[in-house]
Amino acid sequence: PPGRRTVVVAKHLCGAASDYALRAVAAACAAPHPPLAIVLGTCCHHRCEWGAYPARDFLRQSAAVGRSRSEFGALCRLSSRGVQAAERSARADTGRRAKDLLDEGRVRFLREHAGFEDARLVTYVDGAVTPENVLIVASVARDS
Repeated sequence: PPGRRTVVVAKHLCGAASDYALRAVAAACAAPHPPLAIVLGTCCHHRCEWGAYPARDFLRQSAAVGRSRSEFGALCRLSSRGVQAAERSARADTGRRAKDLLDEGRVRFLREHAGFEDARLVTYVDGAVTPENVLIVASVARDS
């Protein structure tokens, strides 16, 4: 309802759905009553899309991969290697690092475009249970 403050909570937003949600949060932060916080569980990083991903500038500036549409696609494909909880290998580790890189870009986007200065990644369950175990958590102190 108009004038009410919100908290955005979402779990298992596959690939680009996470990115569209983050863009919607950033747009809502420009409104008179922006969200107070966001807790978003990302997953299915292999389903991310270049056009939807909100942190392409982050990848261009700080990453060795993902700087172009084709490299981004390769990064997303790499991320699919990191979804087997029991697998302990260089291949699985590479996949998990790809997922972390994509999520770190999302956190940076929230900091820079939505005003969530304390945005961070939080592990909510042991990786042995599931490697899809990361939340983006952010809140901002605002005047009521």
